[in-house]
Parts: sequence; C-alpha cells; structure tokens
Amino acid sequence: MKQIHGLAGAAQRSIGYVEIRDLEYFLACCNARSFAEAARRVHIVSSAMSCAIARLEQDLGALLFDRAGGRITLTEQGEALQLAARRVMSAVQAAKDEVAEASGQVRGTVVLGSTLHTGRLDLAAVFSQIREHHPGVVVQLRQSQAGSAGMVAGIRDASLDIALTASTGPLRGVVLHPLFTEPMVFICRPCHRLSRRSRVSVADLREEMILRPPPGWGTRTIIDAALGATDSAFEVGNYALMARLVQAGFATTLVPASAVSGDMLAGLRTVPIDDSRLCWSLSAAVSADRRMTAATQVLLDALTEGSAGYGPELERSAVPGVT
Repeated sequence: MKQIHGLAGAAQRSIGYVEIRDLEYFLACCNARSFAEAARRVHIVSSAMSCAIARLEQDLGALLFDRAGGRITLTEQGEALQLAARRVMSAVQAAKDEVAEASGQVRGTVVLGSTLHTGRLDLAAVFSQIREHHPGVVVQLRQSQAGSAGMVAGIRDASLDIALTASTGPLRGVVLHPLFTEPMVFICRPCHRLSRRSRVSVADLREEMILRPPPGWGTRTIIDAALGATDSAFEVGNYALMARLVQAGFATTLVPASAVSGDMLAGLRTVPIDDSRLCWSLSAAVSADRRMTAATQVLLDALTEGSAGYGPELERSAVPGVT
C-alpha cells in the first residue's frame, strides 16, 4: 500500500492509503480513456476494473473520472492523481529493477510505439534478440496511422515507453536517439519527363502533382519544408497504395528509399533527389521527464544495435535501382 500526499484539495495532508495495483489500473484508464479498454490491456475483466476505480475514489474521497458520454475524462482531482501516480509507479519500477539487477536479471514490460514504416530496421530480429538474451522482457508493439507526431504524443502522455519516430528535435519533454538516415527518392513512371535524369532538384519538382502522407507523418513534414506546405495535396497513408497510384499515372511521389522496393517498383522509376533536406531519419524517442526502466533500456540498446549497420547515414547505393 502507498500513502498519497498533496492531491488537489488536500494539500499538505494525508488522504489515506491506496493499493499500488489500483494506481496501476487508474493509469491504464488514463491512457485508454475507457474502463473496458483499460481492463483488456491489463488482462482483467471490466467489472474488476470498475470496482478498482470505485475503491480508489472511495479511498481518496474524490471523483477521479467524469463518466458522462461514451468515454471517460479526468476530473481536476484525477489529473492531480495522475501526476502523483506516475511518480509512485516509477519508484516501484525502480525498486523492481534494482532487485532484478542484484539477481543478474532484467524483467518488465515495455510499450513500443512505431510508425508503420521502419526502414531497414528489422523489428523481428530486434525482438528475437531480446527474447534470446532477456527472456524476462516483454515488448508490446503499438503501430498507428497517427505518424511520428502521434508517437511523440504517446511518449509525452506516458502511454508509450519508447517510440520509433521520424520527428526531429529538439522536442519538449522528449529525448531522441538517432538510429539512421536514408535519402528520399522521386517515384514516377518510365515515360515521365524526369525519369531519365540521374538526379532531380527541388526546382524540378515544384510543378509536379506529388502524393503526400497525412499531416503528422515525418515524411510530410520533410516534403512540406522543401516544397512548401499545401492544403490541396492528395494525402495517402500507405506506401503500397502510393506506388499503385503512380503506376496508374495518377501522380508522382517522394518516399524514403526503403519504402518502395521489390514488386512495388514494377513499372516505376526511382530517381535520387539532389537536396539534403529530403532525407528521412528514424530515431528512438524516450521521455526526458521519466526514469527509463531497465527493460526500456534493453529495448533501446537492441534498437540501436539493430540499426548499427545502416548509419547514421545510408549511402547512395541504398536507393533502389541506383548503383
């Protein structure tokens, strides 16, 4: 059990004892914004989650969630508890890490957020390495169409422990560990006016109809910075679909060199771009405000090692069809 101090409305005085497990469940609800989804994530039934939150509210003498509508939202008291609960759970995990380290072991669950495209980083190999050397570490992968901006938001709100992102720093409350950088390429049909060029410039591309990823994606930020932002771009969040649209003559596009390969390149030309701004970088993001657990450090080390052969910057030979 843990005694909580300083909750809003009860500053500088004790408001009683609560179960650490209830704080864990409370934070799961904060992240999921749903009792049912939070229960699923921590592997308990919904009724048990509801009882745990009700017990916590009774112990603290405060309503923690507004239950109006289909989703739950934190009350002012709930927001205050969220900060305190994170500190408590961080201290609990630190204690577990120290005990495990004394025993020569690392245990724990790490929530890894990832963009849909990770370049030449082989996550399957990374996970296999962790399973072999640290069987007590469990990785939970969360992929999202929200792009790099969504990954950074997950680090800030503590729903993710570590995230693979194409965002570039500095970022408030986030530390970026660069993994590698690769060039972006121009994708067009063989009959396109630029298809035979050895390289194209940004000036060559200004009149092109270029498919762009949705806002929030790292590649969208890069393209907008080089070519100028636009509200009228066709937005596609799937590289395979982008390739098919280019094959059909619908438009052209710019993508990381590793994003379109193999059968996806059938009937297409890739042309290098002569502009250093049009490079795509992948980094591992962690919180600047929360202590990294030993399990999170294991995953970060594995991601760094898994990227070691590629960087920090891939050479021109990384571009498909270019030697």
